Amino acid sequence: MKVEFEIETKPEVNALERKGSSTTDIFNLDEVQAIKNAIQEHFLFIGMDRGNNIRNIRLLGIGNCSEINIDSKDIVRTALLTASEKVVLVHNHPSNNLQPSKQDLYITNYTNKILEIFNIQMVDHIIVTEKDFHSMGKYNEINCNFKNEKIDFLENTLLNEENQKLKKEIKKLKENSTKNKQKDYR
Repeated sequence: MKVEFEIETKPEVNALERKGSSTTDIFNLDEVQAIKNAIQEHFLFIGMDRGNNIRNIRLLGIGNCSEINIDSKDIVRTALLTASEKVVLVHNHPSNNLQPSKQDLYITNYTNKILEIFNIQMVDHIIVTEKDFHSMGKYNEINCNFKNEKIDFLENTLLNEENQKLKKEIKKLKENSTKNKQKDYR
């Protein structure tokens, strides 16, 4: 029986020379320039390593002229499968309105909270139009007191899990301390 599988590899050396150190660097990428004039919303995922080298750029979806529905699990899955340590999201607004919608703010902040669990940093979410761009990171619209019942539940579950681990460690330390004291008395 032959087993086949695909191995995710790093891009060629030339591709690693592309940097995403600033919002302007991201805006000037060919892939971003290609979507800024589109008549439908396009959503790009840009994955980077710690040094801001761009590892990959993927189109995650195409919507209509006024919205796009992206599921945060698609963003998180892409980040994990591509071993991205940093993420930049980019989408266009065909209306040329640079203001993020409620849905833009929601998907950005909800996804950011989930990425944090995996130690993946969301650097920015950039909205592009024909002539300009809006950086949600620059205007502190990422992680801006974002509250959500699902995220609260997840954070509480993770805290509870961590608390249980710490209790077990404390118990072991106490047991070891008691054993060591008993040895000292002998």
